[in-house]
Amino acid sequence: MSSHNKHIIVGTAGHVDHGKTELIGALSGIKTDRLKEEQQRGISIDLGFAAFKLENGEQIGVIDVPGHEKFISNMLAGIGGIDMVLLVVDANEGVMPQTVEHLQILDLLKIPRGIIVMSKIDLVEEDWADIVEEEIREAVDGTFLAEAPVARVSSIT
Repeated sequence: MSSHNKHIIVGTAGHVDHGKTELIGALSGIKTDRLKEEQQRGISIDLGFAAFKLENGEQIGVIDVPGHEKFISNMLAGIGGIDMVLLVVDANEGVMPQTVEHLQILDLLKIPRGIIVMSKIDLVEEDWADIVEEEIREAVDGTFLAEAPVARVSSIT
């Protein structure tokens, strides 16, 4: 690696309440819901931002987007210039309408790469998680995420 640190911009995507903001908080230690209304309602309304450094020195900047359909314009405002995406799907709920909508937008924008994140994995049995992962694989088939790795995570544990 050169003397210049590499910077990567990562965006989140996925259905409302699937754990995008909690995931970014667990990775970065930063709470991206900064508006009082977001904190009261427990959902992201506007774009949130965080940053952290990997062990190899790479600097990661994160754009946490809202998942609710009413805030799709805010999602679009933040997602266009990212290097990669974390498509977050709740292991308990599986693929939902905004999961599909966000995936379609990401595919149209030709986002180059991403990771599929199954969140809240601590709330489901492994057999159920396997079923949800298969559902996710079907949803991403034919998109840029078709071969993406799946990370099963819990923001709590």
